[in-house]
Amino acid sequence: MDTSVKCTLVPIDSEWDNNINQFEFDIYHMSGWINSSTLIDKGEAKALIITLEEKKLLIPIITRKIDDRYWDATSTYGYSGLLYTPNLTETEINHMLTAAITYLKENHCVSLFIRLHPILNANWSSHLGHIVEHGPTLSSDLTKTEEEHWAETQQRHQRGIRKAIKVGVTTKIEKLNRSNLDTFIRIYEETMRTLNATSFYFFSKDYYESLSNLLNDNIILITAFCRKEKAIASSMYTHCAKSGILQHHLGGTLDDYRELQPSKLITHEARKWGRENQYKILHFGGGLGAKRDSLYEYKKGFSSNEHLFRTHRIVTNLDVYKRLCDEKGFSEEEIKNLDQYFPLYRK
Repeated sequence: MDTSVKCTLVPIDSEWDNNINQFEFDIYHMSGWINSSTLIDKGEAKALIITLEEKKLLIPIITRKIDDRYWDATSTYGYSGLLYTPNLTETEINHMLTAAITYLKENHCVSLFIRLHPILNANWSSHLGHIVEHGPTLSSDLTKTEEEHWAETQQRHQRGIRKAIKVGVTTKIEKLNRSNLDTFIRIYEETMRTLNATSFYFFSKDYYESLSNLLNDNIILITAFCRKEKAIASSMYTHCAKSGILQHHLGGTLDDYRELQPSKLITHEARKWGRENQYKILHFGGGLGAKRDSLYEYKKGFSSNEHLFRTHRIVTNLDVYKRLCDEKGFSEEEIKNLDQYFPLYRK
């Protein structure tokens, strides 16, 4: 391994949070988010730290066992991506990643899957591994005025917001607590059932409680009420002052109250909260699987500022990767195609 590059795997803890303070990080890089995500990905929260002289590259990951010897690494749910010294050149990145791949292989890692942050990792580039472009995400510029935000809101959403206000829908913004978390889960899960969502989107109560316990100062819940007492819609937003990013995480609307347009009012209120609290960007995310679907079109109704969601896929041990895929019955052509499900042996 290149001795000018140093690679270490460290646990994600309070020391990690101290490490990332020198970078422009988002909620997805914080120990509370990563440790909560282990409840989804069923693994251990670790960070790969790669240094080249004074320059650093940090990759937060969830390590997952494959068998008694081998393991692989994936990004957390969301857009965790990488943190790195701003002036890193692509040549230096490739140099550091080459050493990291050798290090990971020596430590029995088979593959590395990185969800690149659409905003913070927009300029990330490397010829090592394979970078896949999935599709657009959308955001609203929170440095704009209230009037500018209203002007960029599509008329169908303007009508929806006016209707919600006219019929008496109100909103409440608060931190997570035991009472409102139960309300949120009930609304969110009913919405997922209505949409016939896969089992992945039904998160455990432990996951929500972990977010509440570890990230209470970085999450707000905006709930809409009918006649000031019946909770009919609720959305969870994360916020990180370091990067100035407010991010929609999860949300839902009770089917019987959808026509009252409470979710549009919630988004309108989220923008207002972001403006008033001096955040820079409200990131909505994209469509399902980053497709230009109805969810994407709904979000575009609030702003057409686009970013590109990409993933970086690296096979760190090709021989073991091929063997694992062979055992699942995949063809050589399928194994070579890194555009599809990755890592393929987990499909």
